[in-house]
Amino acid sequence: MILAASDFVTVFEIARGSNGVFADEVFRLLIGVAALIGGMTALVLNWENKSVKSWVGPVFAIAWALFWLYLHNFPYMFGHINGLVRAYRHGQYQVVEGQVQVLHEQPATGHTKGDIITVNGKQFEVNYFYFTPAYRNTLAHEGVLGSGVYARIYYHNGEILRVDVCK
Repeated sequence: MILAASDFVTVFEIARGSNGVFADEVFRLLIGVAALIGGMTALVLNWENKSVKSWVGPVFAIAWALFWLYLHNFPYMFGHINGLVRAYRHGQYQVVEGQVQVLHEQPATGHTKGDIITVNGKQFEVNYFYFTPAYRNTLAHEGVLGSGVYARIYYHNGEILRVDVCK
């Protein structure tokens, strides 16, 4: 059964700001840059002071900032976000349509794999606790991909970029 586009309503569509991932990454980046600038400024202002005590704080702030920036792997995260959004905008995705079957449901508290769903033979994992701009709303967190729902899913590398459900 093939349905027309007018028979569907879009409940999720990826964008740069989906799930707050981009804003969160920018905020974390600003924290690291502010700590680095603050540490460098304090080090320059204390340069003339011969006391080791006056250098401990600025050196610690610089080391912490560098570790913070390294830990969050910003080039990968921004690249991942841009890659998914670019794939959607340029039509570099696959589409599957059919009845949703839920093979595993993630509890609201997590501590297990996400919802495992199948649509027309294609299996997906929807995990609320993954930090991704792709679709991640499990059934326990107001997700729409429940058993019996007729859905059209646009995906790229196993990540759901758009979800349309039958009206």
